[in-house]
Amino acid sequence: MLVLVGPSASGKTQAANLLIKKYGMKKMVTYTTRSMRPLEKEGVDYHFLTKEEFLKKIDENFFLEYVIYNGNYYGTSYDSISDDKVVILEPNGLKVYLEKIRDQIKVVYLESDPEIIKVRMRFRGESEADIEKRIALDATVFTKEVAALADKVIDSNYIDLATLAKEIYDFYHEK
Repeated sequence: MLVLVGPSASGKTQAANLLIKKYGMKKMVTYTTRSMRPLEKEGVDYHFLTKEEFLKKIDENFFLEYVIYNGNYYGTSYDSISDDKVVILEPNGLKVYLEKIRDQIKVVYLESDPEIIKVRMRFRGESEADIEKRIALDATVFTKEVAALADKVIDSNYIDLATLAKEIYDFYHEK
């Protein structure tokens, strides 16, 4: 399975979408308690649960891993793990994957400059307050230590999406 990690607006979602469309990978649909964003769809982008539903699934040992990030729960179910999938994780989720299923994953970390991230977030319509909050949080969460956990680190600042996706795909299929 391919794992993508990196700060907000580093290109993870767009790269994953292109890997799915152009290269036939499947998206691992994870679970979250965060609100659905415009244009997102249930069962396609995430499985959206209430906090109560999520906590019940925790009690039922449904999740391989789950974390609280930016005030919301995110988790991966055991039954969704497979070789042909791509998943986006935050660092704590990555650490659990590395602990539990290391031999089944390849990890790519996308790094990007905060100024470029701000431009991308503005482009997708996020408020200045949210942008500043997320960049500050990401600076504490997405550290050099996290990047060092990856099998490959890619600077996504000035790389076009098609090239980024091809580089990730080629790396994933290296023996």
